[in-house]
Amino acid sequence: MATGCFTSHVRTPYTDAGEIQERRSFETAPAFTYKKTDVPYTNHLEGAGATSMYELRLVEIPSVGDNNQKDNLVTARYYRSILPGAHPLVIVLPIWGSYTYPPRKFTSSIQRHSNGAVHVLHVQGDTHLADWPGLVAAADESEFLELWREAIERQRVTIVDTRRLIDWAEQRPEIDAGRVALIGCSLGAIVAGTIATQEPRLAATVTVMGGSHLNLVVANCDGRRTTSVQAKAAESFGWDRKELATRLEPITSVVDPANYPHRVDPRRVLIIEANRDKCVPEKSREDLWLALGKPDRISMNYDHEPAFYSMTPLGLSWMRRRIWEFLEPLLLEQPLFLPSSR
Repeated sequence: MATGCFTSHVRTPYTDAGEIQERRSFETAPAFTYKKTDVPYTNHLEGAGATSMYELRLVEIPSVGDNNQKDNLVTARYYRSILPGAHPLVIVLPIWGSYTYPPRKFTSSIQRHSNGAVHVLHVQGDTHLADWPGLVAAADESEFLELWREAIERQRVTIVDTRRLIDWAEQRPEIDAGRVALIGCSLGAIVAGTIATQEPRLAATVTVMGGSHLNLVVANCDGRRTTSVQAKAAESFGWDRKELATRLEPITSVVDPANYPHRVDPRRVLIIEANRDKCVPEKSREDLWLALGKPDRISMNYDHEPAFYSMTPLGLSWMRRRIWEFLEPLLLEQPLFLPSSR
């Protein structure tokens, strides 16, 4: 399996430079706008980073709403380079309430590959954005759908909070805020895709095993939590997967990257996906690729979770190396665009 993850993939490179347009002039959707002010934060020294070139600090900022995390804070582990001068920043999103291995490995890998040339901000996400037990226990359709509205509101808040982390980066003299990148895996990749369509200050975005159309993901994913919700919808409300996706679509549409096309320069995006993914349907993956301008896309010949092996020593750490190969020229060489104010 490890060798397969390393070699068995199809790459769709971005080649049509004639389609590139200046996309930084778009207006952010109303759902993700906010009044920009100085971001209050706490910043505590925690210890050493993954290499001797870093110190680890704990950064906390208040959320703009209910993010369902402890004390309603956005908490991040900030691996600050000890090198002098202003350096790029990579923001690594969590898989909220789920696996911590992928974001941890991305975080440590960037530190080792960059040798102190890049700061890393690893956002924490200990708690799910959705109330999965509540959804399974919902008394009726109205309660079930209201719980989904609350979950999507938390996702919307999380997107705004991530934009405010870039505001925080702009306040830091050691960060080159014109070179900020974003990485997300699984649910983090779904969120990262939407952020990329709303945030013109990103120099690069990487999505790993993500997609668009969260309603389709919920209705079709074979994960433990989603299958429980699918069973609840079928047994209590008589909804098959198609009906479940239809009922959720108007609720999830606000955070769907597919609804915000033609905003992102595809040269600044890398998509890594699993083409046998039983959690993120083919339409979700395809429509994310289209919404982000048909960027460079690598499709591994595996299902959702087995594809994670490509970021481990068993998979020869192929994915982590490939991500750094994408990020390095965008962050450490001349950026494609200068920073723009909102």
